[in-house]
Amino acid sequence: MPNDNDLIERYLYAITRRLPAKQRADVAEELRTLISDMLDERCRGLPPTAKDVRVVLTELGTPGEMVRKYTADEDACLIGQPYYAQYLYVLKIVLACVAGGMIVAGVLTLATGAEGSVLGNVLGGIGSLVAALVFAFAIVTLLFAFFSHRGVDVEVMGSLDDLPPVPRETKNPARGDAVAGIVFSIAGAIVFLLFPDVLNALSHRGDGVPFDPFNAEAIRSSAWVIIAWTVVCIGAESFKLVEGRYTPRLLAVTLVSDLVVAGLAVFWLTSFQLVDTPAIVQALAAQGDALSGPVLWAVLNAQVAFCGFIVLALAIDAVDSIVKTVKASR
Repeated sequence: MPNDNDLIERYLYAITRRLPAKQRADVAEELRTLISDMLDERCRGLPPTAKDVRVVLTELGTPGEMVRKYTADEDACLIGQPYYAQYLYVLKIVLACVAGGMIVAGVLTLATGAEGSVLGNVLGGIGSLVAALVFAFAIVTLLFAFFSHRGVDVEVMGSLDDLPPVPRETKNPARGDAVAGIVFSIAGAIVFLLFPDVLNALSHRGDGVPFDPFNAEAIRSSAWVIIAWTVVCIGAESFKLVEGRYTPRLLAVTLVSDLVVAGLAVFWLTSFQLVDTPAIVQALAAQGDALSGPVLWAVLNAQVAFCGFIVLALAIDAVDSIVKTVKASR
């Protein structure tokens, strides 16, 4: 059983990690003083025992009750605490990724010879950027409003024995993984949804003649699949940020999201002809490459192979999440 001071620190950490960063130090100091005064009053000069500490902490209330006490004035908000601080964090990441990705893709489009005037392309790009930022803002806001108002309870501790340990590391691995997942999801969605022609812009045959290995029209017609894929990924990674650590509940969300994404990937890559196989075959033949054996199979089954790669990656992610959850529970 952890010592008394460790139990108090874990109690304080369970509360303050759900509060805005600017409040944490003051709240922790206030609660330490309150706990010390309550122990002095209870023990009347005698050293407090483990039972005394548990009684005092129980009288104060669960970490969830204390968080609600310190954020009571935010209950009427669309996104109240303890979600609001994480909402701002995720929103900044998503908007930065959307803006950065679209600017880079727009520059590549102009550099590779986009049709129309430069001014028209720039104005069109600005319009697309604004629309994408509004869409990203709406998606993140709706996700966190759902977390805040539809019963996604972040208080999972049923007793003092369930309090999370105070992290010994300066970085939270769950948070870092979530940020990376959001960045990759946004970057991929931007390229496929808004600039599918960029995928073909740098493709040239061996003799220098450009060709289009990807079917931009098929990509555009399957936009709803890409949007659903992105929303599921951002939702799962946002929940990871809200949860703050690897838990069985986070594992369940991760496994469900991986399963949904796998289903979307299989549907996407078997229902839409995204790769222009004849164009690739013609390009390889033009530069004298032999189209037989593994090369021919890879070209003719590019989408199937890519689908298998995605499913394998998701399976690895699921196993990795299981291992991290098991380690975190020890």
